[in-house]
Amino acid sequence: MSVYSDVLKLVRRQKLLDGVRTTVVGLSGGPDSVCLFDLLVLMAERGEVGTVVHAAHLNHELRGAESDEDERFACELAGRHGVPIAVERRAVAAARERTGGSVEQAARRERYGFLASVARQAGAEAVAVGHNADDQIETVLQHMIRGSGLKGLCGMSLVRPLEHGSSVRLIRPLLRTRRSEVLQHLRERGLSFREDSSNRDVTFTRNRIRNELLLLLESDYNPEFGHSVLRLSRSASDAYQLLFDVASAEAAECVGEGTIDIEKFRRVHRAVKPLVIGCAVAFVEADCPQFDAAHYDAVTQLALEGEPNSRVHLPGGISAVRSRGTLTFTKAGEQQPVQSTEAQLPVPGETATGGMTVKAELVDRPEFDLGAFLRAKTRYDEAMDFDALSEPLVVRPWRHGDRFQPLGAAGRKKVGDFLTNRKVPARERDAVLVLAAGGEPVWVVGQRIDERTKVTPKTRRVLKLSAGKAQD
Repeated sequence: MSVYSDVLKLVRRQKLLDGVRTTVVGLSGGPDSVCLFDLLVLMAERGEVGTVVHAAHLNHELRGAESDEDERFACELAGRHGVPIAVERRAVAAARERTGGSVEQAARRERYGFLASVARQAGAEAVAVGHNADDQIETVLQHMIRGSGLKGLCGMSLVRPLEHGSSVRLIRPLLRTRRSEVLQHLRERGLSFREDSSNRDVTFTRNRIRNELLLLLESDYNPEFGHSVLRLSRSASDAYQLLFDVASAEAAECVGEGTIDIEKFRRVHRAVKPLVIGCAVAFVEADCPQFDAAHYDAVTQLALEGEPNSRVHLPGGISAVRSRGTLTFTKAGEQQPVQSTEAQLPVPGETATGGMTVKAELVDRPEFDLGAFLRAKTRYDEAMDFDALSEPLVVRPWRHGDRFQPLGAAGRKKVGDFLTNRKVPARERDAVLVLAAGGEPVWVVGQRIDERTKVTPKTRRVLKLSAGKAQD
């Protein structure tokens, strides 16, 4: 039983089931899932792995009676082995109408959502699915045809989090096993399985790759072409992991909550930029859609050359929105950030921009109790020496290149660096306003005034300022 020994070696070498007490196996009834189910049940029965197997079957309701027969088959197979099975029906066609995209994409979303639900109910630490080496070859070819970058050449991973941030791992124990080996194992074990008739439908790109392109390449060009693709995939995975480690360090510097700091992004090596983009996208879409090289190029160009308020639309309903110094990723249905414009501040008087209202009041110094003011003030209240300010006074978004001397500091700093040092989240930094006097920032609203504008014993007139959320 070479498949059994090969897969067991892979499971042990890659520690796929280490620390896993319960494993949910996706059991569609097809040859791959039946082979995987059989292997894991055998390993558990023989004490080769310390996990309990649960099965999960999702009826996609796409093939009528054929789907119902798949469900019956999966239940009977699990029952014969005394393995508990969770079964659910989800109308994938209806889900596709709601979310858009292809039937394959909708089915994938529903399937993984179902498996995550079963894993939570079963208290499972791992979910195993039956993708094999031929699936990997087809995936890489599909990505190449579409114009994918390095990540696409990696194909599917042996193990990854089931969901973004989840401790449950998704494992693919058959990913190094060819389809012919899967079928051989089933024959040796006398196991039957279900055939999905939709796998012969060449209107689907993957099926054309499987039934036409791959056969042509292996018969007319290179009989070992499939193995060559697998070697390419592993090499790409090694290179990608190295770049990912670099990108993670870069992302820690320039990415925060779905937003990229553009000035820091400029300094990132171009080979790492797509991975940094992926880190930012992961904040708004846990199950990141598959971007191709053209998408990453478009986002990079937007960041480096785009105009403020311009955007790029991406797969999965995601948009990249360019502002003054940041690139923010949003998903369809999310509230968009309030756009700020310049607004002159009359003294006395008030003005509103960027969702904020700023009020100004002029007070003679003898009538102003600085100590009482400091005890009562919030971060959105400030007092300044009015005669130290140049007019006009303007409330506006901060700009890259803006500098001021923070109260208590010896020298001037860039506003962007000041906000970063204050650990203001990137997504919030973009909305920060400044009060500019004569074109120079003198108050980073909600943060700090300029040292040179503070109230001193020589001050004759005090400008009292307060800011708050604008009323609708």
